[in-house]
Amino acid sequence: AHNAPALAWSPTLAARAALWADQCAFRHTGGVLSAQRYGENIVAGTGEFPITAAVASFVADEVQYDPAHPSYLLFTQVVWKSTTQLGCAVSSCDGIFDRALGPAALYVCLYDPVGNVIGQA
Repeated sequence: AHNAPALAWSPTLAARAALWADQCAFRHTGGVLSAQRYGENIVAGTGEFPITAAVASFVADEVQYDPAHPSYLLFTQVVWKSTTQLGCAVSSCDGIFDRALGPAALYVCLYDPVGNVIGQA
C-alpha cells in the first residue's frame, strides 16, 4: 500500500490542464502553462476511453515499481505523498494516432506540488 493521502480537486489545475489538452499536444507541457512547475500525467486513447481508463493507465505502472530500485512513473506521481492537489481535463483530438482510428481522447492531469522529485517522497 502506498499510504498516500487523498488528493483534493483543484479547479485552477483543471483549467490549466484544459489549456494544454485543447492544444491536442500529446507531450508534456515543458513548463509553458505557468511559472510554477506541476507534476503531469498525459494519456490518450481512441474508441471508448473514459476517464476511468485514463486513471487506470496511470496506476497500472504500480506493478513495475520496485522500492529497492525506485524509478519515477505515472503511478508514482499519482501517489506522491507531498502532492495535495489534482486537476484534469480531456479534449477530443484528431491526428494523435492513425486517422483510421478516429479522434483520440487526450487526458491531461496536473499535480501540485510536483512529485517524482529525486530525494523526496
